Amino acid sequence: MSFNAAFSTDPPAHPVLCRAWRRAWLIPALLLALVGCAAPPPTDPDAAAQAAVRQRAQARADAIVRGDAAAAYALAVPSYRQLVTPEAYATRLQAVPVQWLQARVHEVQCPPEPGQPEPQRCTVRLELTSQPRLPLPRGLRQPLTGFVEQIWVREQGQWWMLEEL
Repeated sequence: MSFNAAFSTDPPAHPVLCRAWRRAWLIPALLLALVGCAAPPPTDPDAAAQAAVRQRAQARADAIVRGDAAAAYALAVPSYRQLVTPEAYATRLQAVPVQWLQARVHEVQCPPEPGQPEPQRCTVRLELTSQPRLPLPRGLRQPLTGFVEQIWVREQGQWWMLEEL
């Protein structure tokens, strides 16, 4: 067999060589497909914690902007949810003197803790645009933008917003 015949993309005419040619192209194609689909697992526990907290904190902020108290309540730490009913939580959110118009996670910090392989507590800094709900003159009801800090804790293998009682 010549060099050109061995590396040709056309299948050989002989049945035994045809099967060998198919196998020769099938194995590298499968390997490339498997390597291309595999995503490396996060190796930095701090980065993994920051990503998880960022996603959950943004989901909670989006829920409050939408007025979805149930979705925000579902992200509260379980020990808080044992003490506060969903109805009481919704009433508490409505009693806040400002309405959230827009919120974006600006920064997440998850400092390592001595003796722990992964962070157990993160601080989230939200950029928040809100508007007063109080009856004020028109000029004072302008939206305000500032920053709010939240504490998120790992409990039962998941990240939760640490709510105050």
